[in-house]
Amino acid sequence: MIHRLHRVWLLLAVLVLSACAGTPQPPVTEYALSPGITLTKPPQPLLPLTLRLAPLSASQMYLSTNIYYVDDAYRRNPYAYSRWVDAPVRMLQLVLQDGLEQSGLFKAVLPSTSMLVADLRLETTIYDFSHHLEPDGKSEAVVRLGFHLLDAHKAQLLASRQFEVRIPAVSRNAEGAVMAMNQAVAALLPQLADWLRDVLGHR
Repeated sequence: MIHRLHRVWLLLAVLVLSACAGTPQPPVTEYALSPGITLTKPPQPLLPLTLRLAPLSASQMYLSTNIYYVDDAYRRNPYAYSRWVDAPVRMLQLVLQDGLEQSGLFKAVLPSTSMLVADLRLETTIYDFSHHLEPDGKSEAVVRLGFHLLDAHKAQLLASRQFEVRIPAVSRNAEGAVMAMNQAVAALLPQLADWLRDVLGHR
């Protein structure tokens, strides 16, 4: 009798596992960081300097393609069926380079992989790059980046600054998060360019 019950339970377990395995999973949607930069580039560089971007620093969560949301208990979780096309550290690296090139501040903006000698070095840290869900049903994208500007020849710190931009999201899902995060990055780039202009204008 006991052996028969064991066989029945084993058969039920196999049937349940088979049913779960046969359930189709929703497709994964991939999103890009494409803020639509609209900085006006002057005909000549404002500063006769070259700038190198250091590789971005970030916690482990921003090294993956997960899109994170923060609930009202301050827990960070990834959206289940939505992903970035690339990790935020790599996407932001390209966006920052594009934005600073468009600003026309520098003679050249070099990537971290460049072998050319630069005058300045910009180090960037990602502190927050996520979708915050509020208890009242609203939500917002939060982008908070820290910057250190260094004289590359003297290995000397010139200035440091953090920027935080919060943009309300139209929906409490990954699609709404991505739209708002692109807007937040687009709003942060002119602030970064203005800060660099002010710092270097007073050297």
